[in-house]
Amino acid sequence: MIEAIVLDWAGTTVDYGSRAPIIAFKNAFAHFSIDLSEETIRQDVGLDKLTHVRKMLQEPEVSSSWEANHPAIPLAKAAEEIYAQFQVEINKVLADTAQLKPGMTDFIKFANTHHIQLATTTGYNQAMLNQILTLAAKQGYNPAYNITSEQTNHVGRPNSDMVDLALKKMNISDPAHVIKVGDTVNDILEGKNAGTISIGVVDGGNLIGLSQQEFNHLDIGERDRCHAKAAAILKEAGADEIINNIADLIPLIESIDDQQHEIPLLLTPGPLTTSRTVKETMLIDHGTWDDDYKELTQWVRHELVAIGNASEDNYTAVLMQGSGSFGVEATLGTAIPKQNATLLIAANGAYGERMIEIADYLAIPHIVLQVPEDQAVTLAAVEETLAAHPEVTHFAVVHCETTTGILNPIEAIIPALADKSIITIVDAMSSFGGVPIDLEKLHVDYLITSSNKCVQGVPGFSIVLAKKTTLQETEGNARSLALDLYQQYRTFEDHDGKWRFTSPTHGVYAFAEALRELEQEGGVTARTHRYHTNETLLQEGMQKLGYELVINQNVQSPIITSFKYPTTSFNFRAFYEYLKERGFIIYPGKVSKCDSFRIGNIGEVSADDINRLLNLIKTYTKEKLQLPIGS
Repeated sequence: MIEAIVLDWAGTTVDYGSRAPIIAFKNAFAHFSIDLSEETIRQDVGLDKLTHVRKMLQEPEVSSSWEANHPAIPLAKAAEEIYAQFQVEINKVLADTAQLKPGMTDFIKFANTHHIQLATTTGYNQAMLNQILTLAAKQGYNPAYNITSEQTNHVGRPNSDMVDLALKKMNISDPAHVIKVGDTVNDILEGKNAGTISIGVVDGGNLIGLSQQEFNHLDIGERDRCHAKAAAILKEAGADEIINNIADLIPLIESIDDQQHEIPLLLTPGPLTTSRTVKETMLIDHGTWDDDYKELTQWVRHELVAIGNASEDNYTAVLMQGSGSFGVEATLGTAIPKQNATLLIAANGAYGERMIEIADYLAIPHIVLQVPEDQAVTLAAVEETLAAHPEVTHFAVVHCETTTGILNPIEAIIPALADKSIITIVDAMSSFGGVPIDLEKLHVDYLITSSNKCVQGVPGFSIVLAKKTTLQETEGNARSLALDLYQQYRTFEDHDGKWRFTSPTHGVYAFAEALRELEQEGGVTARTHRYHTNETLLQEGMQKLGYELVINQNVQSPIITSFKYPTTSFNFRAFYEYLKERGFIIYPGKVSKCDSFRIGNIGEVSADDINRLLNLIKTYTKEKLQLPIGS
């Protein structure tokens, strides 16, 4: 949703045709006997005015004219003298040109009604801007923050410094929720460099350069040609949208906000919110026998092993059609021989329980180490169980148990079991790609995850990262045709990336794009940092609002956080619908011993999104639950 708009002044919100700087520059140069064309002036409008003077003096015709008329004064000195004269000239015309442009009154009302913050950046200095602010205020236009390059160490457009400062003053962390509006190429570049949505204004702007009266006297065809030319220049500079009148911002903002409402954020442990570019990859159909697709599959497998910090000499990635549970069942059903093998399952939540259920279905001999849902599995408890059951050959545990958000310490448990020659299976469904995992250091035999988790792809297939020497010993173990992990592996290896059965082509292409975006973000370390930032912000914010955590902070993962109901009469369904209507989908709780709900921190979710969620929950807590809230 749009939280703020940063606007330019001359040619955008006031001064139809951006006449004031043109008149002042022309008169300032004329004062020194230099006839400056309007075209020369307009090509760099939007810069701070001293920089603009220096750029115009670099024009061969202008510099030659100065040297001919003022041979005793070097060009470096010329810029200061002309700029001083410009300040005299601009003061003569600012009052006459500071009228709000058509559409501004409606736009100001809209922004105020929708609580959208307004700020400005400008090429004018503070003294010039102060004159305009006084005149604009009399007309009802009072932007909260007005930035000049004097506030940014004289760094102005096209750099982002002035917009960056405006966002800081408005306490906005995500520039994607901000629109920058201007009528010049430098305005557009300023917005793009700041990461905002950049909107170009055509009517009354610098690129048409006519007063309102002059423009109205043009015939319709000539007006259209002016519009098209100006729009093309702004679009080429990178404008995300072009509007004619400033009032056109109103339907544009409503459209952007509607799009945000139509696509709610999934604050869940997967499926999760994906990027627009990941979604767009699924608009094209692909064949499963296509060589390009098979090559992509092999690239995906290679990248997954690299994310696991492993060598392809030692590890391989096997992709399995279906959800994460398909991968878990394929692994348990293939890894464990049909005879002379016993599986130990450490369970402290619903997904450990699911492994127990799978073992029951497949008639796999197994022992259960039951751990309370709000406590982590410990090496000591595992070793105690192993001492009592020397027949155990295989061990399985969930890394991030999303029942609560608890993170089990596999870095302590798995290597210790590997030293005992016990084959280890880690359900890292909700942690792989979001928490650093080193397969080689852990000596883990099997690690299972899914396409719709922290790599930020879409549902469609599960992933098993397997130690090759272990997997190669499992031929004939499988209790299922379709879920034979070994045969799936062999088909990938022997047929250049071909899947055994029809594969989720769209999901694979989306996942490949998600892998590229993971790398662009900075890899797993950077993603972990973002998730931790989200989780810390959420956890601290919710506690301030009076919501208690279900588990201890020292075993809390950055993936998903569980909170207790604030009152015994708390209606989760009403709370859920309130948030859903406002763009957020959360999860009910899974903890058996207390009433709770869960909020995920993963996916294409920023700190700004978490802040918006907290503001909604604050309002709900205060107004709907009528509970006192912390500061």
